[in-house]
Amino acid sequence: MEILSELVKRFRTGIDYNTREKYSYDWGALSPQILKHRKLPDAVVWLDNKEEVKEFIELQSDYHFRIVERGRGTNTLGGAMPVKDESIVVLPTMSDFKIEGGVLSASPGTEFSQLDLSLIPVYPTSYATATIGGYVGGGSLGIGSLKYGAMWDNITKVEVITPKGDFLLEGEDVKKVAQSAGTVGIITRIWMKLVKKEEVKIKEFKVSTLKEAIDVALNNVDEAEMITIRNNKMASEISSLKGEDTNWGKWNVFIGSRDEGKEISSKDIVTTFAGSYFTLVNREKTSYMSIDLDVYSLESLEGSDYMVECDFARSSGRLFSHTYILGYTEEPKIDGKTFNLHSFRINDRVEEDRLKKIVEFKRTVDPEDYMNPGKLVF
Repeated sequence: MEILSELVKRFRTGIDYNTREKYSYDWGALSPQILKHRKLPDAVVWLDNKEEVKEFIELQSDYHFRIVERGRGTNTLGGAMPVKDESIVVLPTMSDFKIEGGVLSASPGTEFSQLDLSLIPVYPTSYATATIGGYVGGGSLGIGSLKYGAMWDNITKVEVITPKGDFLLEGEDVKKVAQSAGTVGIITRIWMKLVKKEEVKIKEFKVSTLKEAIDVALNNVDEAEMITIRNNKMASEISSLKGEDTNWGKWNVFIGSRDEGKEISSKDIVTTFAGSYFTLVNREKTSYMSIDLDVYSLESLEGSDYMVECDFARSSGRLFSHTYILGYTEEPKIDGKTFNLHSFRINDRVEEDRLKKIVEFKRTVDPEDYMNPGKLVF
């Protein structure tokens, strides 16, 4: 193909089978329903600066190839996985950052491991390897989202290069790119407001009913950094994975705050709290789903015979429970906003008001669907 020779000539490019195979996966491979759509890209391209990103997009306008943007591949929803033939996987590698006036300015390849996380209001559970560009493109909630809101509540500006030109998006316009999975363009710079956080300690409460658990959570919600409610099955399963034998209550509340409590490592926060569903599914290959519920409607889960985890979060000021259901034989019918963990389409998880912004921007800058094709119905 002529385009492959052009890519090899101009950029760092991998066209051998092993490279293309390696970069055809992300953590979305956890779901068989997502994995079955995986396609092998024609090439993998590393872009080392903004000028190369611009040149790459200009080349695309001549050859009309499909682009799948990728960070470190830690997206669990297939965001960095090609689902169309004749795609080019692209990795923007720029990783410079600076802090001025309480704001972080970072290029997309900056990894969270390079940053002082005590200053970052919200970051993904995959922070040990994830990039900030990948998080803005494919993430949503994370560690800190109860107190500080979702990722898009903390991003002040995004610079993105699209097939129709360069854009600097600010304020509410950031939502045109946030969680868009690279379907509108390639992010080249991100600005995030910073905070100063202290070490979180965990308090545990064992109660008999879900209503009691909700009351405990709401009594602590204003000061808490994180709140998780688990039924006995979920709490026991997590303890078992850690080699512990704890006598859990019927319902259990975990409050993460700066007050008194049990000290917990960053690793344990990820594997046994914020990322517990991924830990369980990855190790036990159990069934799983997620749904966003109003906190007061959680009582409908009382008496359930599957594992339940309710992670409290905020988005645009609204308090809700990002709820995981695991270990069921038949998918339960629950009245709420499904966050589909088995679909690569962002329409199946982004709420309507933000989805509308993404769709409108997509129609403006990429009506032919060259950017991460198939991931957005528009």
